Amino acid sequence: MIKVGYLISYDYDLIFPSLLQVYDHVSKIVIAIDKNRKTWTGNAFEIPQSFFDQLTAFDHKRKIVIYEDDFSIPELTPMQNETRERNMLSKKMGRGWLMQLDVDEYIYEFDKVAKHLRKLNFLLIWPKMTPVIFRARLITLYRKLDDGFLFIDNEERFPFVTNYPHYTIARDNGEIKSIFTGINVIHQSWAREEGEILQKIKNWGHSADFDVMKYFEFWKTLNSSNYLEHKNIHPIIPKVWNELHFLKSTDINDFINKYALANPQRILPLKFKKQVKLVLQYFLKTI
Repeated sequence: MIKVGYLISYDYDLIFPSLLQVYDHVSKIVIAIDKNRKTWTGNAFEIPQSFFDQLTAFDHKRKIVIYEDDFSIPELTPMQNETRERNMLSKKMGRGWLMQLDVDEYIYEFDKVAKHLRKLNFLLIWPKMTPVIFRARLITLYRKLDDGFLFIDNEERFPFVTNYPHYTIARDNGEIKSIFTGINVIHQSWAREEGEILQKIKNWGHSADFDVMKYFEFWKTLNSSNYLEHKNIHPIIPKVWNELHFLKSTDINDFINKYALANPQRILPLKFKKQVKLVLQYFLKTI
């Protein structure tokens, strides 16, 4: 079974392009929402009833479950709250291939991803003995312009699916074997309206790690004429976003289609030797 979990708050309306990619290929989708409508930093947000009505209309196969709980603890940092919520969500999802996506993360050609995971279903038999985290490559959209998107397209990788979810920071656990899949995930991330970006970075899990307003003012200056002048622009680890690219497109769906056409998913097979090592790793540790 492949299951997908989402954490939503103020940017709830971005979820539908992501749902469209995965819906037909997964068995269950769990959407976590703070019951007090608080972000990880304790700020309030609202979700109108119209969103839930739209979600119900979209869910024609009845795969979607809404999970509400207290995910904003004042005594914890934003990152601690995020990690806590992800662990709580994973327990609600149950067993299987457990994938956690942000609402603005889009895995195009998801049928290929599902087929790849199902070939590895033997790792679901005793997940505690064969824990693994699979990583994908992020294509981060940085700014929406009138005629297209600025984006980062390098080797930035992130954990997105596991058979044994025991997260230590966000979606990661350094003690579990991590394998790169070559899967591309488009992340809308910073490509939003100015007010949305300001709201995002003030409530982000990393919001306490950099000067939010200074970076926001820098972000506003970038356009299709000057983007090549700026390098190493990530707010936490500059070299992670080493350079910007530009793709002419009308909206997010047009960007996804054009990027996918030029960059079809080419998933790296899990070689037999690695499969054997994953099966043997638990027994080798106990000898």
